[in-house]
Amino acid sequence: AICLFAIWRFIRPLHHLAVALKKYPEDKSVLKIQSSGNDEIAIVTDVTKSMLMQVEELTKKLKHQATTDFLTGLANRRWLTEQVPGLQSQAERANEPLSVILFDLDNFKHINDDYGHDVGDNVLMIVGEVVKDSLRPYDLAARIGGEEFCIVLPRTSGESALKIAERLRAAFQASYVEPLPHGRITCSFGVVQAGPGERLQQLLRRADTALYRAKDAGRNRVIGAFVEK
Repeated sequence: AICLFAIWRFIRPLHHLAVALKKYPEDKSVLKIQSSGNDEIAIVTDVTKSMLMQVEELTKKLKHQATTDFLTGLANRRWLTEQVPGLQSQAERANEPLSVILFDLDNFKHINDDYGHDVGDNVLMIVGEVVKDSLRPYDLAARIGGEEFCIVLPRTSGESALKIAERLRAAFQASYVEPLPHGRITCSFGVVQAGPGERLQQLLRRADTALYRAKDAGRNRVIGAFVEK
């Protein structure tokens, strides 16, 4: 009995580690297991925890890379697509408005052709910085195409979204990247307010229509497209 008890005391930490590892995908408690002593089981426990912590850090980095545009630091289309349905459901439950701003850089191809892609990349980075500095913590912003961006504004009516878009338009025009002429960085905007049950793709189509109206009207302007209530 004494021998069995001694064996049980010896292997109990290994049993706890095995159970925690089995639950690891759903429960991260294995990372909190405290090892004691300097025996082989304690060493295995410490090494396992260290390896899993490295896996956790690598997973976070990979998730960040998979959902973030490396050039602007904004989110990418995939992340936006995952986040918006939840925001729309929350807005409908709370009976709050939700608006979308779609914009892209005017004649961006000419910047790349005339000044080189390095200058074009700098312009995109400036746009990303302006957007990040201009929005509220709960707003979502993503680069969804080469020079196309989308901003989702919870708790924001279409009229308020128009004002936000106008401030962004003025901020972009005031930005400067060498060797571009001052005022060369301009964007055209389409603004919409979400209707009941309207999906992201429907919102983007409406916003895209408004954006192209802004392009046709001379670029560097904001146009809204709102559904009659």
